[in-house]
Amino acid sequence: MLGSALCAIGASLVVCYVIWLNTWEGWESWNARTGLDAERADEERLLGK
Repeated sequence: MLGSALCAIGASLVVCYVIWLNTWEGWESWNARTGLDAERADEERLLGK
């Protein structure tokens, strides 16, 4: 019973991951869409903002 529940949960996680991989556009488009610049974000993170 527990094994089948774990298999069902694992299968649903795999399906969600595959869907996410197919829809992910990459960091460049994410940064362009959100207006975030990776270098500026790193600088702000290092400065503690």
